[in-house]
Amino acid sequence: MLSDVAVRRPVTTSMFFLAMAMLGLISWTRLPVQLFPELIFPEVFVSLVLPGASPEQIERELVIPTEAEIGKLEGIQEIESFALANTGGVRVSYAPDVDMKFALLQLENRVNRLLPGFPQRTSATVRRFDSSDLSSSVMQLHVLGEGDLNWLRDFTEEEIRPKLESIDGVVNAEVMGGRQSAVEIILNPLLLQAHRLTVGQVRSRINAFNRRREYLGRVFDGEQAYSVSVQGQFQDLKEIQDLVLKPEIPLRLGDVSKVRYGLQEQTTRHRVNGKPSVGIRIQKDDEANLIEVAEAVESALVRLNEEFKTEGVELGVSSSQAELMNEALSTLKQAAVVGAILGLIVLFFFLRNFRFVSVLILAIPVSLLITFNLMFAWDLSINVLSLCGLALAVGMLTDNGIVVMESIFKHFEEGKSAGEAARQGTADVSRAVVASTATTVTVFLPVVFIQSDAQDLLRELALSMTFPLLASLLVALTLVPALAARTLTVDTPRPPGAGSLMEKYTLILKACLRHRVLVTLGIGAAVVITLVVSLFYMLQQEVRREETRFTVYVDLPEGATLGLLTRWSGRSNRP
Repeated sequence: MLSDVAVRRPVTTSMFFLAMAMLGLISWTRLPVQLFPELIFPEVFVSLVLPGASPEQIERELVIPTEAEIGKLEGIQEIESFALANTGGVRVSYAPDVDMKFALLQLENRVNRLLPGFPQRTSATVRRFDSSDLSSSVMQLHVLGEGDLNWLRDFTEEEIRPKLESIDGVVNAEVMGGRQSAVEIILNPLLLQAHRLTVGQVRSRINAFNRRREYLGRVFDGEQAYSVSVQGQFQDLKEIQDLVLKPEIPLRLGDVSKVRYGLQEQTTRHRVNGKPSVGIRIQKDDEANLIEVAEAVESALVRLNEEFKTEGVELGVSSSQAELMNEALSTLKQAAVVGAILGLIVLFFFLRNFRFVSVLILAIPVSLLITFNLMFAWDLSINVLSLCGLALAVGMLTDNGIVVMESIFKHFEEGKSAGEAARQGTADVSRAVVASTATTVTVFLPVVFIQSDAQDLLRELALSMTFPLLASLLVALTLVPALAARTLTVDTPRPPGAGSLMEKYTLILKACLRHRVLVTLGIGAAVVITLVVSLFYMLQQEVRREETRFTVYVDLPEGATLGLLTRWSGRSNRP
């Protein structure tokens, strides 16, 4: 039996669990920390755009060929499409067991093969949605400064954004608010009509000459090879003005338009405490640790505030998802500490021996460290759901150890040696301990095999509950008897007052059995009172949360612009 080996080889058993604990610490540091577990939906959406095309043309020339090509792929359950003016789309649903990363690459390859055969100016994008789009957002920053807001936007783009994106784990720093600098080309409609040109022709001509550097090939000069590339992007306004629209005249862009520096249309507005500001949304890499990235960004903010102090620019944190994760982690730590303290008090009250209590309390950290190894092996992460599962399991980690230790102590009281009491006591309750753990595990473990869109969420919760229970079972059947055999000695004091305690319990039990109706009503009343108090407490907590932050939704007339919303919000702020 496993417990017999553990009792005979206490050093081996202790070294095994010490090794598992050390590996558990390493696994804990390598577990990804994110707000939500990775949830991959088995759907991919293909967007097709052809400016100026009718719905019939979109369907005939874009959607139907795309559907025919996609239908050749394996693992597809359903294809749904639509066609509108200028745009169309195809939604592809896959079977739950399909590898979506590979499926996305396959689909992108097929669409890229179709693209050369589509009409000119056709664009196609392939994308999928998963929970990484939600959990990748780390925090939102705000930038306050004196002077023009558009200057502050340019300063943020040129000076602040590159330094934030250089932080390890940050993949994107999206700037919001203000208006970006741009080049304005204001066409003269009368001159365009006189030269028989359309806006679409002018736009196509600009796009044809404004391209990124392209590699054309190599030129050989004897034994030397030179790479040849063409730089097609405009460098200044004069190059744009000199763009030839009609070579036979020649007609240049500057002849039919005004080219000047201007500002892009404002689509977002960011305010902090009633003051206009520039916002920055920080996004992390999928594998990066949420808390570590947030701490790195906060450290960078301190340096940037000191660096840009002379410019009158100040950066701050508007919201951070790391705060929620820190609260969840602190809740788990608090649950573990409170559970350990309560267990220590209760066990010491009955056993009156600190050595026994230490053996049982040791089951909590050892079981959790083994759990981190299992979570790392099964590619789980530290998120809100897994922390909920761990918090629920913490309270049950010492149950198996208590049953085993009590049975061992009972045999030791009968006069058996410490080793014999450990072996016999564990053997007597091993089946009951395994059965009780199996009943709890059986409730959660089948959830892993559910096939649905939310199977990843259910898998995180089920495994985070199952792993600690299985680890506690292993600890109770091996480590607890091994340590108990070394803890029990001849001078071990018996718990005093056990006989009087049993007498009092017997009297209370007899009284309850004689007054069954009153006991039942009393328990029912206690349950109702507890529910009422709990509901009142939750409502109070909800009220407190609503007082700290709230969201306002505004319905505006159709076609309303951002300026109208700004004027409305300005009037609502007046006293």
